[in-house]
Amino acid sequence: ASNIAVDLSKGQVWTALTAALSLLISFRTSQSLTRFWEGTGLLHQMRGEWFDSASCLMSFSRHAKSIYPEEVMQFRQTLIRLCSLMHGSALDDISGMGEECNEDLPSYETIDVLGLDKSTLRFLRDCKVKYGWNKVCALQHMIQVLITHNLRIGVLDIPPPILSRVYQTLSRGFVNLLNAVKITDTNFPFPWAQM
Repeated sequence: ASNIAVDLSKGQVWTALTAALSLLISFRTSQSLTRFWEGTGLLHQMRGEWFDSASCLMSFSRHAKSIYPEEVMQFRQTLIRLCSLMHGSALDDISGMGEECNEDLPSYETIDVLGLDKSTLRFLRDCKVKYGWNKVCALQHMIQVLITHNLRIGVLDIPPPILSRVYQTLSRGFVNLLNAVKITDTNFPFPWAQM
């Protein structure tokens, strides 16, 4: 009778251990999948917001193309280069390359970044180390200054309340980036990671 009790207790221990381990693996997998889909959604929202901003600005500058062709072309080319570089730098931040990468250019493909002037490229290269700025913050600021300047000189011929939507979409894209970075910066809680 004692052998049956010992065998029964070993079987129960094995069953309990297997159940607990299965529960923990299931929990960790579920949490990982949730974080993955949240991060993926945030990245797509970020890209969508920034694309919407660039698309609206292209549309808003269309009217001035016949009046200021050189200025419109310069605005559009600079805008696309800065937006492309901002997106690539954002992906570097999320992947962890932003802190480690001391190169002038992001590790992701961008559109004709070398078409930007040398002082802009120099500032972007030095913005983290010399000035303590995040490159994406600096690029977003540059885009906002570019928009404001081109509104003043007449390249963007659109009422300010309508143009404010562009600033809002740029901002929402940046908030989505910060939320995605939060996911990569926040490790799984240590006690749960040890199980």
